[in-house]
Amino acid sequence: MIDLRAMLTGEVTVTAAVKLDTRRQLDALKPFFKEEHTRAKQHPLALTTGLSRREAEARRGQWNERKKQMRREGTLIDSFNALVTAGLCQEIDQRGWNSPWDPFPHQARAQGRSPGSPNGVWHEPVTVRLPTDLVNTVYAACWHTSKDARDQLEDWQQRHPKAHPTHSTRHNCTEAERAEFEAIRSRITHRGDIWRAAILRGLHTAYRLQTAAGDAPEPDTPHI
Repeated sequence: MIDLRAMLTGEVTVTAAVKLDTRRQLDALKPFFKEEHTRAKQHPLALTTGLSRREAEARRGQWNERKKQMRREGTLIDSFNALVTAGLCQEIDQRGWNSPWDPFPHQARAQGRSPGSPNGVWHEPVTVRLPTDLVNTVYAACWHTSKDARDQLEDWQQRHPKAHPTHSTRHNCTEAERAEFEAIRSRITHRGDIWRAAILRGLHTAYRLQTAAGDAPEPDTPHI
């Protein structure tokens, strides 16, 4: 199905499963988002007083593009979407994923848990809209960097069809076989891990900006 909204806005919806209490941490930043929104209105590119209609339209277009750039840079955190966008840019840069990637198959976008994903404690879903190019980078990088490990995992599962290596007690495989499974699984990069890392980085960025402004509360240690 074609995502018409993504085509029009350049954004796609992503849902991340996170630890309980993450939503509270994010909701606590709503006053800060409002302050950032107000601060942005004072930016020189946001001011159109005294301009002709054509000049004002051009200025607003420039400002819209500049806001997108600032959100990616983490210098304007005026919404939850902006917070995660900044964090995702940092995560992609930290992983060295900024180079072009080969195309990825539609399976890379499959909903639900990816093969080999761990049984975590992520019970709270959060939904965010992110720039399409960043999301596509994550899909491509996760797919291509994990291909060999996914193939090995599939081979392991074919050799041990009755095994449940992630079950808390009934593994139906030897410790050596389970260790092999864990070693393979550790080499798979999961999309969910990237979304969670982006949220965590975004929280740290927001707290840093609050501290720089001199009005930061005493935040909980971010955990997702």
